[in-house]
Amino acid sequence: MSLKAALHQYLAAQSTMTALVPAARIFRGRRNTGSALPAITYFRVSGVDEDHQAAASGLAMCRIQFDIWASTDSGAEAIYAALRGELHTMQATSIGSGGNATTIDLITLENATDAAEWPQDGSDSHTYHISTDAVIWHRTTVPTFS
Repeated sequence: MSLKAALHQYLAAQSTMTALVPAARIFRGRRNTGSALPAITYFRVSGVDEDHQAAASGLAMCRIQFDIWASTDSGAEAIYAALRGELHTMQATSIGSGGNATTIDLITLENATDAAEWPQDGSDSHTYHISTDAVIWHRTTVPTFS
């Protein structure tokens, strides 16, 4: 299972998250403009496979940006707090089963930023947005070469 799929499976199954954001509003990639709030989106910013001198190590690092979207600042903050807690709980966790499992070794959060996005319709209904990067170390398959 890909890291992005594992993240979605894990977060969508956590009651602390779905109490604040319905699982159907946790999106890989971007959310549609004007879609219902609150929502969470995430995407890969960068990634690297760790190698040693002989071959691939089976360890990879991925930087994933999470974006929280809400209609109030306090709503965005509550979702951010829940997301932080869930991401830290994922450390040393396998998601999926057997050869399709993704194992998370370590997650650190970096660069949290806030933004109030101005409405484009001229109203006074702002969208509150918090972004944070998660640096995720996880296990990956080692390619075989012939």
